[in-house]
Amino acid sequence: MSLDINEKCAVCHAYLFEDDDVVHCPECGAPHHRECYTKLGHCGLEQFHGTENQYKKEDAKEKEPEIENAVFCGMCGQKYSAEQNVCPNCNTPNAIKMGTRTINFDFMGGVPDDTDLGDGVTAKEAKEFVATNTHRYLPKFLKFKQGKKASWNWLAFLTPCGWLLSRKMYLFGAIAGAVQIACTLFMIPFESALTNLGAAEARGYMEIMQIVSENIGIIGTYTVIAAAVGVAVNLLLRIMLGIFGDLIYKRRVISTIKEIKQSDDDKQEAFRKKGGVSLWLGLLGYWAVGQLPTIIALTSGMLR
Repeated sequence: MSLDINEKCAVCHAYLFEDDDVVHCPECGAPHHRECYTKLGHCGLEQFHGTENQYKKEDAKEKEPEIENAVFCGMCGQKYSAEQNVCPNCNTPNAIKMGTRTINFDFMGGVPDDTDLGDGVTAKEAKEFVATNTHRYLPKFLKFKQGKKASWNWLAFLTPCGWLLSRKMYLFGAIAGAVQIACTLFMIPFESALTNLGAAEARGYMEIMQIVSENIGIIGTYTVIAAAVGVAVNLLLRIMLGIFGDLIYKRRVISTIKEIKQSDDDKQEAFRKKGGVSLWLGLLGYWAVGQLPTIIALTSGMLR
């Protein structure tokens, strides 16, 4: 069975070419990479067999007609006629017709729209879900699929709870916030003792350390240990999220999009609700980590 123009593998959704090792479903004729079909063990469109949505070769996308005097949109890459005033896909002005120059910005970060980022989720779908800063995240998602496990995210390092909540990773955000609040509470008695000993007027860490060593009996050994544990755990949390935050986010994006595609009818509305950025949640997380420990300490009598 020959391939039509622009047909995709029913499993990984990548375009198929004449030199690919392609097999077709014996029941509906849907094309697959042999490796994809063998790994899955059945047709990628098996759930549609016997229904009106079953694969039909005549429904395959036909080759788009050639556009005379075509231009490419600097924003989304769409090909369209140079006679049009704006890009029909994203409404970016046609700079050539206007006689001006625009700065080209690739929101995909160089990742093609139809790239499979995992579990059949395309880069275009991930872009729609992530919504902001996509030029940063999509290339990282692709590298993670290719085997990379770590990157660096400054926002996740500086404000773990705020970043996680802003990206709507509620459980991870709540856990990170609770850990940071607990770490701060561990440090408050030590900081309070230093304040009472006049450490605020100390010049440099060496002088503070001298105050601590001279007044260890007043401060208390357990107070110093608790503060050290709080500092260490807080720093470890920040470093771990700085390194693995993007990977955690990628897994959440892929799993949520996969769930939406399988269950929700209105994909765009579901993307809007579950994806994108919630600025107010991010600010709430930042405020909670910064202010709740003081409130808890005052109400519980830790600060007098």
